[in-house]
Amino acid sequence: MSASPSPLPGPSSLLTQPLRIGAVTVPNRIMQTAHSKQYSDRVESDRETAYYVRRARGGCGLFIAGNHFVHPTGSIKGFEDAFRPEGVAASKRMTDAVHEAGAKIFVQLNHHGAQAQADSPDGPRTVYAPSRILSPSTAHATREMDHDDIAALVEGWALSAEHSRAGGFDGVEIHLAHGYLLHQFLSPLYNARTDEYGTGAYGGDLEGRTRFPREVLRAVRDRVGDDYTVGIRIVANEFHPDGLDGAAMREVIARLRAEVRIDFLDLAAGGYHNVHYVFPSSPMPYAWLREDVAAVKAANPDVPVFGVGAARSVEEAEEVVASGIADMVALTRAQIADPDLGRKLVGAPPVEASNPGIRHCIRLNQGCLGRGSRGLPMSCTVNPLAGRELERGPRPLADAPRRWVVVGGGPAGMRAAVELGRDGHEVTLIERATELGGQLRLARQVPGRESVGLLVDDLVRDLADAEVDVRLGVAATAELLRGYGADGIVIATGAVAPRATSLALGGAYAGGFPAHGTIDAFAAASHRGALGHRIVVVDADGTAYAAGIALMLLPHVDELELVTPFETVFPHIGAGYDRPLLLERLGAAGTFRRRTAHRVERVAGREAVVRDTLTGQATTLAGIDTLVAIEPRASVGIDGVRDAAPRLPGAAPGGAAGSADPAAPRIVTIGDAFAPRTIDAAIFEAVELAYDVAGLAVLRG
Repeated sequence: MSASPSPLPGPSSLLTQPLRIGAVTVPNRIMQTAHSKQYSDRVESDRETAYYVRRARGGCGLFIAGNHFVHPTGSIKGFEDAFRPEGVAASKRMTDAVHEAGAKIFVQLNHHGAQAQADSPDGPRTVYAPSRILSPSTAHATREMDHDDIAALVEGWALSAEHSRAGGFDGVEIHLAHGYLLHQFLSPLYNARTDEYGTGAYGGDLEGRTRFPREVLRAVRDRVGDDYTVGIRIVANEFHPDGLDGAAMREVIARLRAEVRIDFLDLAAGGYHNVHYVFPSSPMPYAWLREDVAAVKAANPDVPVFGVGAARSVEEAEEVVASGIADMVALTRAQIADPDLGRKLVGAPPVEASNPGIRHCIRLNQGCLGRGSRGLPMSCTVNPLAGRELERGPRPLADAPRRWVVVGGGPAGMRAAVELGRDGHEVTLIERATELGGQLRLARQVPGRESVGLLVDDLVRDLADAEVDVRLGVAATAELLRGYGADGIVIATGAVAPRATSLALGGAYAGGFPAHGTIDAFAAASHRGALGHRIVVVDADGTAYAAGIALMLLPHVDELELVTPFETVFPHIGAGYDRPLLLERLGAAGTFRRRTAHRVERVAGREAVVRDTLTGQATTLAGIDTLVAIEPRASVGIDGVRDAAPRLPGAAPGGAAGSADPAAPRIVTIGDAFAPRTIDAAIFEAVELAYDVAGLAVLRG
């Protein structure tokens, strides 16, 4: 269930107060921490600059440009190399633009160490770490760094800091978190050295484990001088029984601060051994790091502390500062979703006057981290304009407003209606259910995905703001649509769990789907308290949709056995870095069983015969109360609007259809009604439709 937003602070908010950080004063207490975007390669790009400038205009006071690498052994395609002298001029162009927009910008200097890929943009390379280990992110065996390696990287950090200052950055952040190289030296999970950089098995003492990070910090400070801001990003807690807890990490911070002046502490948690702490998704509580942040601040009252994971909600960001938990509030994904968030939080008018309410991040990690993990530029589920500021600017109000009818009240239909209404068109939205939200109504019931409710709430609010005429409980027919005399019709009728499959290859049933005696996923979710004690879930889908159904059913049965033709459970989940947390939650239930690489041979009564696709061995599953079939969803329209629409005079089916008759309505099909996919696709196509109608883009089929 989505929480009701708290009242927003006014213009006198504590968030508007400036803050001195080392040698620089930032204009307010709202920041974006470093995050991977893949908008630049080796040096800063115009795309990166436009992204930051838009959020600076929207009220963000401080940015940390993330993951600039300090040595060729750490370079990654799609990221900047801070050690390259040719990057200085590009950095200066970007920092000048950010400064002109009213914000400050630091740069994060990093090396991934054991988490680096063994293949670089320039070819194969060695993966370095404090000790020889298997990388938790890549499973590559690493090379233990020798003293020459360490010295080379100390110089890499110092040189990179020098270039950063020349490039106009207001400060540098040395990355000692997230299981990257400097953190690896600090942590007994990675450091088993027996020399002065570890001093004993399993990481040794504090003096040894902090030696390399201290050498880096000293070298950086010596290179940039005392009149420049130098801080660290560091974990406040590793959240691992064999790692460093909060108290141990506060000792580490104290030892580092005793060595060299550190101007700020930017906090994080976890590592690739528990990556859901590095990239927290919707199952994690909002204020997941609040207590550890407060403890670090209490132990370091004289230095600014940046609060990550400390606010109970976006609307309560000011409370983090007011309560003394931290000096700045990190709202990173929240400002990807809403570039005007800073202004909205302090009661200032947004840059986009037509979008006055906060557009909430729903923390699914699909459009941001999910794309990045596949080597694609970052976007956003709820804001597909993120990273596209250069190509998708503001749309003007329509010169000649048209009448549009949108059929379907799911995410695609709601967002299309909002965008068209904001552009000045007269819009009617028809939804046959008595409640808006479409499949989101089901998705927000999944344990850990309640944040989806924020999207529903935002869209309902935005429909009212855009003065869209919403008609609930109305079934769209060709006759009804003719009566509206619309200039355009948007088909956004969504998708359903199918009664049959359209898969030409593969599938979970040897005899084809449907199998006698199964119920579909939507029916199971709607009646999850009446499925019996033992259920079998046959998953031919493997996506977050399938995992969500399983998570919904688990609490209501004594045993859930998953049967899937895939070689692993839910193979299409992982890009958003929440797979380990999903598996942990499934295992913790105590009622989950799995049978991978199996297909259903037949179903009879309370039994099902399944066959191992690798060995051919057949097994009979007995005592089944319910067999739930999860198949890839099917577009709505077999008896509905999508089939009826082509019968409208002059209309054509599918896509951005046109007509030779200028009086005929334009028919456009978007979202799952066109092809069942993600929330990202539904909202992306709704926004693209508005640009296409405004004549500013060509809608993709």
